[in-house]
Amino acid sequence: MNTAVTHQASKANDTQQKQGSIRRRLLSYIVIGVVGLLLTFSVVTSWLTTKQTSSQLVGNAKQVSSALAQQSALALITASIENAKAALDQVLAFPDVDGAGLVSWDGSFYEWRGSQAGTEYFRNIDWADVKDNMLFDEDSDHWYIASVVILSNSTPDETGESLFETADEKLGYAIISFSKQSLYETNLNIIITIGLTGLISIIGLILIVGSAIQKQLSPLRELTKIMVYNHQTGEHNLANVSGAREIEQMAASFNAMMQTLDEQDERLRNHRDQLEAEVKIRTRELVEARDAALSSSRHKSEFLANMTHELRTPIQSIMGYVDLVKEETESEGVFQVSEDLDKVSRNAERLLGMINSVLDLSKIEAGRMELKINSVYLNDLLRDVEEATAPLVPANKNQFSLLNHCENMLLRIDNEKMLQVLINLVSNACKFTESGQITLEVKQHKNLLEFHVIDTGIGIPDHKLSSVFHEFIQVDSGENRRFGGTGLGLAISKQFCELMRAKIEVDSVVGEGTRFTVTLPIQR
Repeated sequence: MNTAVTHQASKANDTQQKQGSIRRRLLSYIVIGVVGLLLTFSVVTSWLTTKQTSSQLVGNAKQVSSALAQQSALALITASIENAKAALDQVLAFPDVDGAGLVSWDGSFYEWRGSQAGTEYFRNIDWADVKDNMLFDEDSDHWYIASVVILSNSTPDETGESLFETADEKLGYAIISFSKQSLYETNLNIIITIGLTGLISIIGLILIVGSAIQKQLSPLRELTKIMVYNHQTGEHNLANVSGAREIEQMAASFNAMMQTLDEQDERLRNHRDQLEAEVKIRTRELVEARDAALSSSRHKSEFLANMTHELRTPIQSIMGYVDLVKEETESEGVFQVSEDLDKVSRNAERLLGMINSVLDLSKIEAGRMELKINSVYLNDLLRDVEEATAPLVPANKNQFSLLNHCENMLLRIDNEKMLQVLINLVSNACKFTESGQITLEVKQHKNLLEFHVIDTGIGIPDHKLSSVFHEFIQVDSGENRRFGGTGLGLAISKQFCELMRAKIEVDSVVGEGTRFTVTLPIQR
């Protein structure tokens, strides 16, 4: 069983790998959540750091610009380029300052040192709108800050305090170009640090959380193996699983269900065994009843065969004596009894026909009817049918037609049985037709020979078509029936057809007539 469980478990694992296991899905959700949090944290941290660093750098730039403005008063008063260069070179030594310049209040003096911005750029600025220590412009790489250069007119005394004050004079502006490179490097370092920290965190989270999930889901996987094995084998093995409370509850429910199924299977097995015992008893009883019925049927058929044989001999003797008496009376000129003797002869022939039918039926049921194959020409067979049924046609004022669409072929059949089938069909047509037309039509279809017996008689109702070939069944039945007969002619005809591997069918419309068709395989 352990090997089977292992095999089924491997199949279950393959299925889980294809469909995605719970562990993999949980890890995916956790990783996606952590990555989302890290991205959000990175964006917010980067934005806050950029804002703070940018404010700090701009503050430093303003301090540098203010210092340049304090050292540039002499250069603007004297409009001396040499004095301006000394102050500008000193400012360019500060980190992130890659350009500095001075411009007079009226724009008549301009000096720029370092990179960025040209003379024409600053000359187009409306300096009247620029205030002291102001960030007046910036681009993607620099901030531009201007500070007002002021000439103070206060005179200090011996203690350093002003004796009198006059209005300060604005000489111009000190301008610096402050690079944003430090800001970009700081942001890049922050992003790299957050990315590396996040990657390490994700890897560690996957290892730790994956191991924890694996440990927590191990009992559930064992329970799944037992379920899959039971489902595929039909067994009811119990699960011995311990773990989280929910998994233990699932295992307990599964075990209860398996025990219930075991009990139901046990009841079903007991019920099945009981039914099998009863079926054996009933089968034995049915076999005994069948054997008794077959024995009774065989005895009945043998009895009928013996009785009909015993009855046929006296009837034939009576018919022979009637013919002798009729000849003697006619030779003596006594014709008054001839008609009565004819009635006796006809009734004897009728009785003999019924006895022959019963004898044939009993032989068929007893399995003693055999085919006697011989050769006969089709025209001879049809002529015998026509001669045998000729006395029956005028009885009900009918007319008979023979339509043969085939050549005079030589057939290998049981001539007597085929003749009796056709005579039975024509006789029935004559009996159930009055002042009508009866037709025997013969056709050939490939290797089949078709005999159609068509009449314009009373027809057969639809609900009786399926029973016309049963023994002792007649279309005109009941106490007040108009037509006689034993109801064996069609039954015997069907049995003869089956012996000859032929097929007999019937089509009929009430009030219009009936068509019987016998399909016979041609054997030459």
